[in-house]
Amino acid sequence: MTLNITVAARWLMTQSSDFRLTGSGATVSETSQKQVVLQYMGWSGLVCYTGVARYGPHDTAAWLADVLTHNPGQRSPEQVVNRLVEEATVWLRQVPIRLRCHTFTMITYERGKPKVYVISNFERPNGPQLANPADKLFWTRVRPRGPRCIVTGYSPAVVDSQREELEGLLASVPSPERLREAVATTSRESSARAEGTVGESCVVAHLCPDGSGEAQVFGNLSEEFLPTMITNGHNIASLVPTVMDQAGRAGPHRLVGATWSANGAATAMLGAYRALSQQAGSGWPSSTSSASGDK
Repeated sequence: MTLNITVAARWLMTQSSDFRLTGSGATVSETSQKQVVLQYMGWSGLVCYTGVARYGPHDTAAWLADVLTHNPGQRSPEQVVNRLVEEATVWLRQVPIRLRCHTFTMITYERGKPKVYVISNFERPNGPQLANPADKLFWTRVRPRGPRCIVTGYSPAVVDSQREELEGLLASVPSPERLREAVATTSRESSARAEGTVGESCVVAHLCPDGSGEAQVFGNLSEEFLPTMITNGHNIASLVPTVMDQAGRAGPHRLVGATWSANGAATAMLGAYRALSQQAGSGWPSSTSSASGDK
């Protein structure tokens, strides 16, 4: 069970996801992709998930790349949501019911208005969890006016005081960088209460009302991490290995961060990558590391 933290308001939204993948009580990976960036001419969004990462031959990260990639062109937020509901419902029925709990969270600004979609078979942002997962995923749309913190996955790990602090920070209209660091710190601190299922490292991305945004990896990663990032249906991450080879940059590599432009007739997304051999320090900004007691 991962930890996803979403903090949303009319003027700024952020979303976090850790990287840990566990199975049978053991850590399987510390570089599992659980968040995808979507960028279109008319809107941008972030999609993360918690629940079933792998079962048998199924790998949710690879599945998401397939489901979200398409021929160049437009998809609306609701088309993405409906596709997730339809396709995920099919493969989740192959998973034993005791393991079937699964949630996607998608955030986007539509015509400048914030929308949070919680797509799940057991979690509801405005009510208690279902005792047993439903046979089909359902979605709930939240339209936050003031600051709202929505936690999915191992939600008890984030205590009320942390939620209130994040909502209070967002109410002060902080810089995107400051909010990203605050959410990352909250995720890191909460991991200690997640019974080993949530890792300290995480990725946090923000969205602005014009559709622009930025993603940042917090912490060093132990394996290659070239996450899916979709622009108008195309997965630009598929180009990274070729570009790195042509530049003479030996791998393995991992994403450091990504930034994308405001929505419009022309859009752009830029990713920054680093060889694992060139990682140094903790991988956390100095201000964040100091706040957490690192040296």
